[in-house]
Amino acid sequence: MDILTESVRALCGSVTSWNGNTCFARSRLVKSNMRCVRIALVLLMGCFPLLQAPAQLVSPGKLSRFHKHLEGVKNCTKCHNFGKSSFRENCLDCHKEIRTHIKKATGFHYYTRKIECSRCHKEHHGRDFQIVRWDPKKFDHKKTGFALEGRHAKVECRKCHNPNNIVQREIRGKSRAAKKRTYLGLEPACGNCHADEHRGQLGTKCSRCHDARGWKEITFSHAKARFKLKGKHATVACAKCHPWQNDGKSIAGDTKFLKFKGVAYTSCLDCHQDQHKGAFGANCAGCHSPVGWKQVRISESDFDHGKTHFALLGKHARVPCAKCHEGGNFKTYMNKNLESCLTCHEDFHRGQFAGRPGGGECKLCHTVEGFVPSTFELREHERARFTLQGAHVAVPCNKCHVKIIVDGKETLRFRWESFTCASCHEDYHAGQFAEKVSKEGCQSCHVENSWHQMEFDHAATAFPLIGKHVAVPCEKCHKQGRVDGKTTILYRIEDRSCRSCHRDYHQGQFADATGLTACGKCHTPFGWKQSTFDHNTMSRFRLTGAHVRVKCEKCHDKTVLSPGKGPTIKFKPLDTACSSCHKEFKRDE
Repeated sequence: MDILTESVRALCGSVTSWNGNTCFARSRLVKSNMRCVRIALVLLMGCFPLLQAPAQLVSPGKLSRFHKHLEGVKNCTKCHNFGKSSFRENCLDCHKEIRTHIKKATGFHYYTRKIECSRCHKEHHGRDFQIVRWDPKKFDHKKTGFALEGRHAKVECRKCHNPNNIVQREIRGKSRAAKKRTYLGLEPACGNCHADEHRGQLGTKCSRCHDARGWKEITFSHAKARFKLKGKHATVACAKCHPWQNDGKSIAGDTKFLKFKGVAYTSCLDCHQDQHKGAFGANCAGCHSPVGWKQVRISESDFDHGKTHFALLGKHARVPCAKCHEGGNFKTYMNKNLESCLTCHEDFHRGQFAGRPGGGECKLCHTVEGFVPSTFELREHERARFTLQGAHVAVPCNKCHVKIIVDGKETLRFRWESFTCASCHEDYHAGQFAEKVSKEGCQSCHVENSWHQMEFDHAATAFPLIGKHVAVPCEKCHKQGRVDGKTTILYRIEDRSCRSCHRDYHQGQFADATGLTACGKCHTPFGWKQSTFDHNTMSRFRLTGAHVRVKCEKCHDKTVLSPGKGPTIKFKPLDTACSSCHKEFKRDE
C-alpha cells in the first residue's frame, strides 16, 4: 500500500494524516480536498490489482547490501537519470574516491573512465549479490598505470593493498572493514609501502638508486655525486666513508643505517691522516693523486713529456718513470712503434682479435684512461658476427665471455667456431628434437625474446589437435619423464591411439582379435557423445519400422560385464530374436 498511500498524499495537498482508508483535511479545505481524494481513490483502487506487487512494477529487484539504503521508489533518481543513457556522474557523487582518481588521472578507474559503471557493477540482483566481481590473480595491473615489474610481480596483492598503506583521504575515513575489502587508496610513491631505510637523508625518489628488481640492485653512480670516485677511491668499501649509524628506530628489525648526509669530503684530511704532520701544507693533490699515495706527481717545473713523441695521457701520466725507463735509460723506446699498445703491453686476449681490421689494436676498444671499462658496447656488438637480439641484450657480458686458458694463460673468450644455440645452452629436451634442431635450429619453435615464447604448430606434427583435443592443457599429454637418464618433458609419444590416454568405457566389447578397439569407427575428437555409429550398416540388427523409435537404453541397458569392474552399457553380444525383447512371443513361434 506504500505507492497508494504516497499517491493520495501527493494529490491531497494539505492532508494532515492518513490511516489507510480516510483522509482528514483542515477545516477550510475539507470540501475541495475531499473531492480530490474521492477521484484519487477511484483511480487508484481501479489499479489496485497492479499495486499488489509494486516492487515488481517499479524496481527490477532488491539492491545489494552495499546500496540497500537507496531502496525505495523515492531514491530511484539518486542513481538513475531518466531520459539519459548515462548515470556515471550520480555514481561519482557518492563514490568520491573514484572521482578523485579520475581527476588525478591515476588508477584503474581513470583508465576505464569511459566505460559505464553499470557495465561492471550490476545491481538489483538481491542483497547477497556481489557487485564487485573480479579475480585479482588475473588482473592486469598495467591498467592502473602502475605495472608490476621485478619483485613487485611476485608480491601477494594484500601485502600492498591493506589498510595501513591507504593514503587517499576519502578512503582512510571509511570503516576498518571497508578498508580491508578495498583495493583503492594507494599511491605509487615507494614510501607509501616501504620504510625509508635512509631515514630521509636522500629524499623520496627511490628510483634514482633502486629499481623493481630489488633494493640490493643499486643503480646509483657515484659519478653523479659531488665527490667522484677516482683511482683507489673506487675500490674503497662504502662503509669506510659512509659509517653505520644507530638511531634506535627499528626498520625490518634493524636499527642501523648508513650515513650519507653530512659527510665531509672537500679536503683529503677529512678522511686521511697527514703523514707529513703539516710540513707540506694541506694541498695533498699538489704531489699525490687518487691512484695512490706512493705514485707522486711530477711537478710542472720538471720534464715535460709532451715534448717527446709520446705525450703522457690518461693513466700513462701516473706511471712511475722507472716502470718504462728501467735503470734510468731514457733511450729505451727510441725507434720503436709507440702507436701500438703491444709495444709495451702484453696481448691479454692472446691473439683472438688479430684477424680484425686494424690487427686487433687495443685502442679500438680501450682508451688511455684504462683498459676497463671497454668502449666496446651494444652498438659495436651489432657489427659483430653475433648480433644481440631479444633476451640476449640483457645477458651480462661475462655470462658468455667466460675465463678460458689460451697458450697456458688465462684470458676471456671472445671467439666461437659456431653460433648455434647448443654452443651456450643445454638441450633441455634431451635430444628428442635432435634431427629437427640439426636442420632448423632451436628457432624453429623458440624465439630470442624468451624460451617460453613459442611459435610451435601442433598441426605440423603426427598428431594434429582437432576438436576437444585443442582445449586440453599441454601437460595432460606431455608429462615429465626420463630420457637418457635426464628428467625432462616427454614430447615424442610413440603410441597415439585413443587407449594410450582414454580408458575403454565399453570394456572390450568392440576389441578386435589383437585386443585393440578402433574408437574412430563411432567417435570423433569433437566429443564421445557425438557418435557416428550407424545401426543399419555397422551392426547385425537393422533398425526398421517401429524399432527406429525405440530408445537405445531399452535394448542396451547397463550391466556388469566383468567381475571387479563397474557397470557399463552392453552392446554385444545381444540376442536378435524377437522373443529376447518381446516376451509375448515364444521362441518356437
